Amino acid sequence: SVVAAVGAAGNCLCVFDVDRTLTGKQGSIAWSWGLTRCTDDKEIAGVHDSAYSGGTLVLSDGLLNLDSTFCKSCYRGIVTAGDATGAGSAERDLLHKHLSSNGLLPSSDWSGPSQITSPLVVKCPDGTKQNCVAGIQKWYAGQNITIGNSDVHFYDDRQDNVKPFLGTGFNARQISCGSRDRSMGGSTGLCGATAQEVIEEAGVYLCGGGMILV
Repeated sequence: SVVAAVGAAGNCLCVFDVDRTLTGKQGSIAWSWGLTRCTDDKEIAGVHDSAYSGGTLVLSDGLLNLDSTFCKSCYRGIVTAGDATGAGSAERDLLHKHLSSNGLLPSSDWSGPSQITSPLVVKCPDGTKQNCVAGIQKWYAGQNITIGNSDVHFYDDRQDNVKPFLGTGFNARQISCGSRDRSMGGSTGLCGATAQEVIEEAGVYLCGGGMILV
């Protein structure tokens, strides 16, 4: 459902991937055998996360402390290649709860990439997320909320989802740079976003490589 937005926004939009961005790897908090422990994340007992090999949901530091970042004053959205454990899941409910904490996520509906009817988009294929972000921007415009390209910020743990933002006018940043999943060859994050990585900076950024284009 769509509800009226509460509070004042600075006409900015923060859009996040889910798996290894708003979440950490399942079981990663308990690891102690020479691997990174995601001690700033929070495991949610009894809540399943179906991503990758599945397990108990772990929320990232970036999500837990999102209101300490500049995104506290921005509208918000999700673009994920996964499905956030499916319709009606506890994971979706928790993601919505945290993202709507500032009153600037004016919908609890989820939609797909072919017809974006909400700011929460699932099953958007890797490498095409820039198109789904544009769809969310258009959806907000339909709610009389105009957000310029330069005020849109996207965060994702995968390089192949950040690079395609080159030339779009949107800002994009790869996150979970300090914790990578070795079992995936380092292509994905491990602990997910940290609050320190959710920053307002113009351009497209990759882990270790700095800004590659404004």
